Amino acid sequence: MLSSIIAIVGLIIVIAIMVSAALIGGLITSYFSLRYYGVEPQTAIISVAILTVATIVVLIILALFFLQRLRQMPKTLLKQSPLTSRAMTTLDAFTDGFMSD
Repeated sequence: MLSSIIAIVGLIIVIAIMVSAALIGGLITSYFSLRYYGVEPQTAIISVAILTVATIVVLIILALFFLQRLRQMPKTLLKQSPLTSRAMTTLDAFTDGFMSD
């Protein structure tokens, strides 16, 4: 159980690094594209800055949304009794094994 949690956390960190690199590469590419097509340097910097701020705002909104969902998860788990939770887990495992053939 602990090793799978560590693997998931490591995977999340690697994905975050890759997404960050892609976003930085995209912003640099957009700046040089604007410069290539004749946009003044100050205008290109302001455009890329606005795009950067918009991206950060969207990512913050997504993070807050998922944090809110995580906060609600323990409340739903507490509503289930341990007996029914174990019974449902056993039933799910049985149906998964039964349906796999």
